[in-house]
Amino acid sequence: MSFSDFFDRLGDLDYLAVVVGAVVFMVVGYVWYGPLFGKQWSAASGRPMESGTPATDKLIKMFVSSFVLSAAINYLEVTDNFEHAIVMGLVLGVFLIGAAAYSDVIWTGKNQATWMIETTYLLVAITLVYYAQGLIE
Repeated sequence: MSFSDFFDRLGDLDYLAVVVGAVVFMVVGYVWYGPLFGKQWSAASGRPMESGTPATDKLIKMFVSSFVLSAAINYLEVTDNFEHAIVMGLVLGVFLIGAAAYSDVIWTGKNQATWMIETTYLLVAITLVYYAQGLIE
């Protein structure tokens, strides 16, 4: 693949699916780090849980980050096959991002429970984004 092919493929992304994927990331994150695992993540990370609406700048930064990750997922030619979505969640969320993020556990002493909650979030969120984008395309 050449740079030209890379940029041609970026032009072929389904940007509606990318936006929907970014929203799915944010909704799953809200539920994951709120009612599901918010207290556990807060205790493990040593950071207090936020209450109320997050600051606008944090929401914007989170949307941009979610949009970029959603675009990367869409770049991989998604499908509406849920089993394939789970495999992609494992490959991207656990084997790639999770394994890379584990260096924080090793080198900075980050709490392993925090890493586990965050990596499992990526597995679930990437699986759902991949599947949702496949349904749109």
